[in-house]
Amino acid sequence: MVVEPQRSFRLQVSRNFGIRSLSDFIRAGEAWPSQDQFVQRYLDFTLASATPWKQSQWLRVLYTEATQIVERLGASRIRIQHTSGRQRLLPHLGCTSGGRVCLVPAIPRTALLCVVWLPPVPTKQHPMSLHSPCMGNDHVKAFVRSSTYLRRLLIPVYEDLQFRLAFRLLPVRSRFWFLEASNPRIRICVRAGCAAIETEKHLFFDCALAVQLWDQVRQIMSPFFRAPTTWMNVALATKPRLRDTWKARAGVVLDVWHTVRAVTLHFLWRDRNRCLFDGRQPTPAAPALLAIFSASCAHFRHTLRRRYDPEQQQTQHMVLAEMRRHAGFEGFVRANSTVLGVRHRR
Repeated sequence: MVVEPQRSFRLQVSRNFGIRSLSDFIRAGEAWPSQDQFVQRYLDFTLASATPWKQSQWLRVLYTEATQIVERLGASRIRIQHTSGRQRLLPHLGCTSGGRVCLVPAIPRTALLCVVWLPPVPTKQHPMSLHSPCMGNDHVKAFVRSSTYLRRLLIPVYEDLQFRLAFRLLPVRSRFWFLEASNPRIRICVRAGCAAIETEKHLFFDCALAVQLWDQVRQIMSPFFRAPTTWMNVALATKPRLRDTWKARAGVVLDVWHTVRAVTLHFLWRDRNRCLFDGRQPTPAAPALLAIFSASCAHFRHTLRRRYDPEQQQTQHMVLAEMRRHAGFEGFVRANSTVLGVRHRR
């Protein structure tokens, strides 16, 4: 064990000259250096903590120890690996992304933190599991994938509300239990005459206006689904079971369903905020349905104009024709003859 200050001097030599192994003491094409060559090569006149004479003394001691190791190993064991300028040394730091190995510096930015730090194992439940205990990691990943698709299908404000509902990020009144001392009705639903606590499920599914709206939506979508839609279908954007006659057209049918569902959720949230902050009464079911139909048809026109190919356009016309069997939707379309029409640029 080398004592101070000689130990610090050796560390300084290692840092200044890039010495990591015995092979670093040998220059390309040369043999093991002599003692004088060794001292002259690694003498540092810029080092103020040790005089050149003291440095040469310590370098001779280092040379003696290194030479003894070289002699034990044999001269044939000390080799220089020549690397061409075109050869790229691969680092050993990286990660796997999508089934392939990514090494620094060609590593995705999203995975860079995971290379140097592992997040602690979560101890809390995922917010989606609070809607239903059966929601596992696979369901969460499936929802994230579907959210990516919904961003292209819907106006961002509609998809954002769906995401916040699924991840329980909406400031419903049931979260403000700590303010009950100052306002005993802080957790109660804003609808006049309703004494229930305002949770996500009550606001979007069980309250009086929500029950009326979802009953109409179920009737409109009943030709396509085998069973009535549930709270899980609404809150977590899960796919209802389609009838056999519509399974071949599942993509377009589900696009229509997600559009109507997201627009209905957004209307319920906006109507609740108007009641809470503007002091208004809840919108009656009939005007509410007209507003939902109008926003949904605007999305339908966009998909017909920009997203769908001719075959998908024909399928959507079939779906909308089936939806028009509902008296409310048919009356809205008749009163607004151009609501489903698409004008193409000439």
